[in-house]
Amino acid sequence: MALDIPQRYQLKIERVAQAQHITTDEAIDRILDAGLEQFALPNVDSPVSYASLFGAAKSGYGSREAVDRAVAEMRDEW
Repeated sequence: MALDIPQRYQLKIERVAQAQHITTDEAIDRILDAGLEQFALPNVDSPVSYASLFGAAKSGYGSREAVDRAVAEMRDEW
């Protein structure tokens, strides 16, 4: 897929590339990845896995029951 980058973004992309010492193509790639993550779209090359999330939550809360309580509390706050 070829992209036509609007003129209004070109200077900003060049500044990102210069600041990170990368090419503009690499900057565009990173910007697109960050944008897709923001919209919670999985990267095609690395599918989303929630296993590490639950592992981290379990180790942080101590048990599955504690994780369930914490999740229920977070849902109630929404």
